[in-house]
Amino acid sequence: MVVSQLTPRGIVSTADRDSSAGIPRVSVCVPTYNSATTVARCLGSALAQDGVDFEILVVDDSSADGCADIVNGLLRPRDRLVINDSRLGLAGNHNRCLALARGTYIQFVHADDWLLPGALKSLVAELDGARAGMAFAPRKVVTEDVDFVRRYGTLHANLKGLTTRNDGRALVLQMVARGLHHNWIGEPTCVMFRRQIALDAGGFRDDIYQLLDLDLWLRLMVRTTVCFVPGELSVRSHTAASESVRNKATGRDWLDQLRLLTSMVVDREASPLIRAVSLLWWLPIWLRVTVEGAVLGPQRVARLKTALAAPFTEFGRARGMLGPADARG
Repeated sequence: MVVSQLTPRGIVSTADRDSSAGIPRVSVCVPTYNSATTVARCLGSALAQDGVDFEILVVDDSSADGCADIVNGLLRPRDRLVINDSRLGLAGNHNRCLALARGTYIQFVHADDWLLPGALKSLVAELDGARAGMAFAPRKVVTEDVDFVRRYGTLHANLKGLTTRNDGRALVLQMVARGLHHNWIGEPTCVMFRRQIALDAGGFRDDIYQLLDLDLWLRLMVRTTVCFVPGELSVRSHTAASESVRNKATGRDWLDQLRLLTSMVVDREASPLIRAVSLLWWLPIWLRVTVEGAVLGPQRVARLKTALAAPFTEFGRARGMLGPADARG
């Protein structure tokens, strides 16, 4: 299927629409790349959802393993498969999902993960009841990596005072106070959010590699009430071949933490306290990555130059990633 190209920002901003206009309540977005071995299980879990009106949108990033053929044989008539003419990469493919989705709410499901029964219905009920923009729930982790389960199996326990409905800025402040070292919300399959808020916040940044989901969660959370559903609603399959493992191995994420902090410093929707605490963390994290860039890993000279230029480049870069209203602020 061929669809219109994205705008230069990778996002097409439109007003929220609702099911009364024939628009699905939820868009289940499945970004795929060479996912032939797992995509059927993923789509099966989505197709089995009930109690809410939803579409499935699969955006395939030019896979070479027959993934699109498998998808095409599983989707319902109302669902869509879009195949990119050339690779957009992880962030670009997620942003294309946002641009093409029709639903009021977005539920990403990565092709190697899957939803548990009742997931969509539970999350939509919380979002509607609270008039909120974001909801998340714990996930079950399936992996042979015992250390991963020990470190990242239960994420929300790090958030103090978490209830079913939360002030998003208060949750962000807790994470910022700890330096934004880890994602306490979860991967995209754990989260449902209002599409328009994500568009207003600028979508996914293409220069954050390991924590690009957390970066978007933070920008959503400073804009809205955040709901929490305490029961597991999805399954995370963690393997040595995952994108996050590859990013860690190559060190592509060396500036991620600094860029998350920068996003919070420049975001006008963040409270003055969030912005101030983020700025306090910025200097020590910048000094750390500068030293590490000079003495560790590959491309030491290039990394050192990038790190030394960061105080002059990163704040403008972060402003450019925000939605139009925030960029003007």
